[in-house]
Amino acid sequence: MKIASIIAEYNPFHKGHAYQINKIKEDYTDFIVVIMSGNFVQRGEPAIINKYERARQAINNGASLVLELPLPYATSNAEIFALGAINILNSMGIVHRLYFGSEDDVEVLRSLQEKIDKNFDEDKLKKYLSEGKSFIRSRQLAMDFLTEEEKEILKRPNNILGMEYLRSLTKLNSSIAPYSIKRKNVNHNDDFSLDDFASASHIRRLAYEGEDVSNFLPAYDLVVENKLENYFDIFKYKMISEKINFRDYFDYEEGLENRILENLDAINFHDLIEKVHSKRHSRSRIKRLIIEILLDIKKDLIKNSFKDPYTRVLACDERGLEIFKKSKNKNKIYSFKSFYDTSSGITKEMLDKEILASDLYNIKSGKIKTDFTREVYKKL
Repeated sequence: MKIASIIAEYNPFHKGHAYQINKIKEDYTDFIVVIMSGNFVQRGEPAIINKYERARQAINNGASLVLELPLPYATSNAEIFALGAINILNSMGIVHRLYFGSEDDVEVLRSLQEKIDKNFDEDKLKKYLSEGKSFIRSRQLAMDFLTEEEKEILKRPNNILGMEYLRSLTKLNSSIAPYSIKRKNVNHNDDFSLDDFASASHIRRLAYEGEDVSNFLPAYDLVVENKLENYFDIFKYKMISEKINFRDYFDYEEGLENRILENLDAINFHDLIEKVHSKRHSRSRIKRLIIEILLDIKKDLIKNSFKDPYTRVLACDERGLEIFKKSKNKNKIYSFKSFYDTSSGITKEMLDKEILASDLYNIKSGKIKTDFTREVYKKL
């Protein structure tokens, strides 16, 4: 059995995602595992629709098995996001290939990654950070050994994540082989459409504005469920009522808490983030910190979680069930309640965070404990 994998958010699932799945089937196999972010995603926001519906669309459009990327990885920076997902795939012991979208070929990215690993100077990075420059800008300046063309390759959003996948595969000494697929018509952050293809960010913007986005989606209706602004009052309450140790969170930078507290008179999250962000503090980093505080996702939880990865099924078809049965991962979650009742240690802590995230995601609808009540979607 040849098994391929994808790491995704599907926020929302669109025609570009369906195109990628079909390309993998043409190129390699019908057995495709997807590691997908849950109800909160890496840009520091709730997903536009819930994890179960996004997993269902992936299966209905050709994926075999959708596993949940645990919350602490899904809401972290690119390095942790990639390492968490690759760690899960690696623990299965049966996945042969990882496919990802990128602007450049995987061999170009691999060569560039090797050059960076060989020449990067951490002391230079620390020097620029100490001068008050942002992490992204400091990292760029520390890579003065790259050519202008190589620097341009590094600026392309899919390449950035692709290189983190390559780094994670190397770090874990994984036998999973990386393969890249050129994006169809539009890139990750493009704010336009072409021939019924559009980026997820463009689709979200239109959907939030009440526009019809059906042309960009396979045959399903997108009904907006959630957005970050729903949690502004909860966040303000936590900031003023709790004694928060900001250093417990990965995305904290010195002085960021003062900038947030000084601007809590903002009218909404958009206003707050615009007031707080600076050259040193990027918007995406601020949003990730907000989610980390809302859900109390601390550094120690993330660090400890890599020791004991689990595979939790959100949706599958017959091929997916076969993959799941063959997986060598000892922590297989098909029935959430059954597994939860017998779990302990760091695994239990991780699952508790998933329950909290689902409850926060559904707070306006009043639905609680959906991790216990929603069954795995099976297309048989």
